[in-house]
Amino acid sequence: MPRNARLKNIASGLGGSFVSRNNDLGGYWSIGKLRSLAKQHGRTTVILDLLHCSMQPWSSEFDAVLAGYSSLLKKLAEASAIRAGDITAASITIDFAPEPVPRPRHIAPDNGDRFVMTVTITADDRADGVVHYAGYCRPHDPARERRSARAAGAAAPAPG
Repeated sequence: MPRNARLKNIASGLGGSFVSRNNDLGGYWSIGKLRSLAKQHGRTTVILDLLHCSMQPWSSEFDAVLAGYSSLLKKLAEASAIRAGDITAASITIDFAPEPVPRPRHIAPDNGDRFVMTVTITADDRADGVVHYAGYCRPHDPARERRSARAAGAAAPAPG
């Protein structure tokens, strides 16, 4: 049975990579693109299931993101001495309409609205590793954003 601390380490590694500006899709930050997807479907949350490479709402545009983070999950599990088969659930949930909190003065309003991301890893249906991240983002808008120079010709994320 994996220890909760190891599962939390895996969740932290996944979350830190996912919230990073290096998590891009076609040269644009994946979280901004996910926010646009949620808005398009009239939803406030997006849920990615890393074990089944699925998401709600679904969009094939994010297949590379799902595959990359599913692979990273397996690598982090192996590095933590946890068999991938022991992990029974692995999800990333991004809430684009969390409870309001005062905006810190150093966060400009044009940085977008607050989001909260929760990464949950469950093993043997008995242990959980859960981490939370918060940040600010706008819906994806290529007219306002600079495309990553790394993305020239590449559409896959670079997790980890």
